[in-house]
Amino acid sequence: MRVAGLVRQAREVWEVPRDLVLRRYPPFVTGGALPRGHVPVFVFHGLEPVSFGRKLQYLAGNGYRTLSAEEYLAVLTGSAQAPERAVVLTFDDGRASLAAVGAPLLRQHGMRGIVFLVPGRTPARPDPAPAGQADTALLSWPEIASLSAAGVYDFQSHTLFHARVHVEPRVVGFMTPWMRHGYAAFDVPVLERGGNDVLADQVPLGTPLLRSEPRTSESLRFREDPAAGESCVRIVAAHGGAAFFERPGWERALRRAAAGRSWGGQFESAVERDTAIRRELEEARHLIERHTGRPAVHLCYPWHTAGPTARRLAHEAGYRTAFCGKVPGVPITPPGGDRHRIARIGEDYVELLPGDGRADLATVLKRKWSRRMRGGT
Repeated sequence: MRVAGLVRQAREVWEVPRDLVLRRYPPFVTGGALPRGHVPVFVFHGLEPVSFGRKLQYLAGNGYRTLSAEEYLAVLTGSAQAPERAVVLTFDDGRASLAAVGAPLLRQHGMRGIVFLVPGRTPARPDPAPAGQADTALLSWPEIASLSAAGVYDFQSHTLFHARVHVEPRVVGFMTPWMRHGYAAFDVPVLERGGNDVLADQVPLGTPLLRSEPRTSESLRFREDPAAGESCVRIVAAHGGAAFFERPGWERALRRAAAGRSWGGQFESAVERDTAIRRELEEARHLIERHTGRPAVHLCYPWHTAGPTARRLAHEAGYRTAFCGKVPGVPITPPGGDRHRIARIGEDYVELLPGDGRADLATVLKRKWSRRMRGGT
């Protein structure tokens, strides 16, 4: 397992106790009640049949009802009362397992979900992803159109590219083979080459990656001189390409090659930042609406990050809601709450809702950490 992955997982292990102390979770997570009118919003990514099926069975067996995006908006704005035991199920990124695993189980239980798509990364392949790639591949446009027509999911926006951008001329890593595909590719900043932005699968192996932030943050993008990293790319190419990363000490060798380099770039202007964020928001809406024939007016910020500029531009782009992660002081967004900063809860806590067969927090956390250590999300 990669060192970076171990560090991230260790941080996540401590995150839950910290957030419990800071009361960032709703009371039902620790055995309390779910106040009448409160609608918890859960976030999923990839789906596994046994785990997802168990969660839906728990919801159905205890009389919980899932709301569509528009039904939930009506509750938030006060134009409708929340049904008894209502929940919202959201799914980030649009992974292929939503078709292979999620749709049949949702239909079986008469439930539905909201999927936040990344249209700039959505493939156009005519056939479903192979079974072994259902959790790493993304839904294709034909699958999205079919699922939308069936009414099992509302397809909404996760911005155009779910992009990160360089914000400082400081090397923090290098492009590796395992970062080119699957969810790891989302963590690779978009790089400008030949006047165009390129995604992870087009970035040469060994390319230095600088410190980055989500495109929807307030940070200004740093555009480095691509020539500054060419020595690292050449080293990788000369030593077997992907095979280079199987050699002990590969990162040390690349760091030596990158040390002391002048990146010779420049920061974008505030106007350029605004233009880029506006494109992320507006083009995502356009593509989703074109392929589904339905409005895409609900947004989820990548990495739950939104600076003042992104929030302003989301309003201007016509988004009626914006979903985040944990929101300080707001474990569950109540009716009349800020619908442009909607709090969400991890999928692990579904079975802590009040009901027969309710799990305890220790059991849930044991499952969660076991899955993370196996490399799941």
